[in-house]
Amino acid sequence: MLRASPKKFLYLFIILFLLFPSIILSYSQYFAVYNDSYISEELNLYSSDPDIDLSFLPEIDYTSLENDWYYPKIEMLIIAPNKTDFVDTLKPLMDWKNEKGVKTIILSNFSDYDGRDDPEKIRTMIKSYYDEENIRWVLLAGDAQNDLIPIREVYNPDVVRYVGSESSGMDNYYKPTDYYYADLTGTWNSDGDSRWGEAPQDNLYRYDEISWVPEVYVGRFPADTVEELEIMVNKTLKYEMNPYNEIWMNRMLLAGGVSSYSPQEYESRLTSYIIQNYVNLEMNSTHLVEEEGNLTRPELCLQFNNGYSTVIMAGHGDPTAYFRNPNTKGYTDTDARSSSNINMPSLVYIDACSTSSYDYNDISIGETLIKQLNAGSIGVIGALRVTWYFENDINLEMLNRGNAKLFWKEFFEEKKFQQGRALYDSKVSYINSDYYNRGEGSTNYDFERKNLLTYCLLGDPEVDIYTNKPKRASNPFNQNIYEGQLVSVEIRDISNNIIPYARVHFRTTDGKYYTAYGNKEGIAKFRVPTQVNETYNVTITGHNLIPSYFNFTTLSDGNKPELSRLVYLPENPSVSDNMCFNIEIHDNQSGIESVYLLISEDQFNKFTYFKLSNSIQEDERNFKFIIDKLEPGNYSYMIIARDYANNTNVFYNETYTFQIPKPLINYMLNISLIIIISIVAISVIFVVYGIKKHSRILDRIEHSN
Repeated sequence: MLRASPKKFLYLFIILFLLFPSIILSYSQYFAVYNDSYISEELNLYSSDPDIDLSFLPEIDYTSLENDWYYPKIEMLIIAPNKTDFVDTLKPLMDWKNEKGVKTIILSNFSDYDGRDDPEKIRTMIKSYYDEENIRWVLLAGDAQNDLIPIREVYNPDVVRYVGSESSGMDNYYKPTDYYYADLTGTWNSDGDSRWGEAPQDNLYRYDEISWVPEVYVGRFPADTVEELEIMVNKTLKYEMNPYNEIWMNRMLLAGGVSSYSPQEYESRLTSYIIQNYVNLEMNSTHLVEEEGNLTRPELCLQFNNGYSTVIMAGHGDPTAYFRNPNTKGYTDTDARSSSNINMPSLVYIDACSTSSYDYNDISIGETLIKQLNAGSIGVIGALRVTWYFENDINLEMLNRGNAKLFWKEFFEEKKFQQGRALYDSKVSYINSDYYNRGEGSTNYDFERKNLLTYCLLGDPEVDIYTNKPKRASNPFNQNIYEGQLVSVEIRDISNNIIPYARVHFRTTDGKYYTAYGNKEGIAKFRVPTQVNETYNVTITGHNLIPSYFNFTTLSDGNKPELSRLVYLPENPSVSDNMCFNIEIHDNQSGIESVYLLISEDQFNKFTYFKLSNSIQEDERNFKFIIDKLEPGNYSYMIIARDYANNTNVFYNETYTFQIPKPLINYMLNISLIIIISIVAISVIFVVYGIKKHSRILDRIEHSN
């Protein structure tokens, strides 16, 4: 007789539960075990063309490449008064800029733009070209004193709050600056009170109206007349196109005055630091030091007139004099007016108060030097108003000394030899310096704002300053260049010196015009259009370079891309894995334009594709595709590669397959369901049997009664 009890039922359930893992394990034998190994197929890859229509591939978009060559962006604005003679005088400078590849236009219609006054209209015009074009440089071609090209007066009551007053005759509350035309993202008047450039403590909304990061580099020709403008234009053209190629180009003159005897503040600490850390690596130097007795006015004039590429004078100043000590003049506007460094104009940095107040009168040292015929300066960086320094500035990092030190650091160490770029980038470096990061410096302070705003450039900001006798560039186009190719060249001179930030300018007879710029290491990259047998005329200019001319002709690219390596992971993917395909494609002519990965479950009757592309300035050969989790099934994959000359190659063979198995959980659920059903069935049998047994017992009880 079959007997059952809850205890026996429990034993049966335990046995089935213990057997469950073994049953599952037996099913797992039909599936590959996951691991992290790679499948790598190399060298034996071959291409074949399955029966697939490639018309789904989008056409290569050459629009941006062609626009770069046929419709180049404007890089430089020359802003002139609305005077025909001024505009005509500036045209030779514009033509030279365009010839060397700095696309330049002259504008004199700023009155057509929106603004409450002329400075705002000029800034609105500059901003419109910055937003729509590619401008980096702005030359203001007119004096500020008579408002030919007006300057912006900003609210800065520094002297009122700290010392009492500005220099005689100058406003104590409003200070001039051309920084207004460089910083195009600051509001400059967010509260609408016409007190421009306010600090947070002066602004109605406690908001700094200046962003302090310049978008463009600004310089000024402070010309009152056409004759003065012509002097500055011609001096700039000669300096760049036909310089007096002599030893003066490799010399720097440094004058370190005494700012205070008690406490002892010797500016020779700054000039010595500049020599030891920057100049000695690039140039020869002459150092005149007040406390050593060799910084006298006659000696400084003599040395200046001997000719130096760069000059710094550090000490006190007023509009017409640089002071070698608190009471003694070391260089004056009269000395500047009689300068005789013919054909050897210097970049002059005057680390002193008010020496370049070109908005106030026409006799400041800075304005006098820049206006000298074939002499004086090619550029002057000087202050328009009172400037500041801190006593005991041990690290030469604060205010005047920090500004000056970082200018020459940008110039020499960062290889930014263009005078406008060195100036404005040094302002950014100052704000990002340790002195600011420690919290000791802040643009909330009026004196800090004043120093950043008041040092401005007289001269063409784009001019490259010599640090040695210029040489011609060596020819970088000795290799074949193919249609559509991304070319990388290293610009060096004939003595094998690297040329940082060189300009490589291209022109063709059909109107192409393009300029590639090198980086600090002299590497310039450009992608040529896809025309075959196109001749490119090349002009290379840059630091310490004589303009150099070359040409090359593009060749036809008839080769298809080749697959070098294919790797995917994991080796045995599951439904829970993202697959990663690493594909290496090479094309030694025009270069890879795009790579496609096709995945199909039905031999490419239907498929999904994924695309990776190179941009115009990229030549990537390694492409990584990450594929989201796939459904179970048997898959084939295919690779299609296309180069910039529109040569396409398809890579596929019978081994390009993988399988996504059904997940074990599906089988586990099925098995679990079978076990549950079995348990239920057995339970039902036991229950039915129990019911029958119970009925028999009841019958016996009834019969016994």
